[in-house]
Amino acid sequence: MRSRPLPVTVVAVLLVLLSLLNLVPLPMEGVPAVVVYGALVLGVAGLVAAGLWLLKRWGLWLAIVVCALNLLSAAPGIPFAPTAALRVAATVTVLASALIIVLVVLPTSRHAFTAA
Repeated sequence: MRSRPLPVTVVAVLLVLLSLLNLVPLPMEGVPAVVVYGALVLGVAGLVAAGLWLLKRWGLWLAIVVCALNLLSAAPGIPFAPTAALRVAATVTVLASALIIVLVVLPTSRHAFTAA
């Protein structure tokens, strides 16, 4: 059995928390419905991507894709969100998504998914 490096453990926990936050309905006045439903889809996909906890290669790639989409979808909310709470949520989402991507591509993390 391969050992799970600390960055992969941190990523799995952050990804689950970020995905659960995507599933929580926030005050969405002024936010298009496609953004709301997109967040729900990304939340579910993020929970599935937590398969990287088991060191599954597909979990690694799904986590990168989900976090990249989270980052891209939340970034416009930082300057343009209608409320301060939504601006804070967008900022947290962008920072957490960027951190997850950085931790996943660290050499120690990548090695855990390439070792036999």
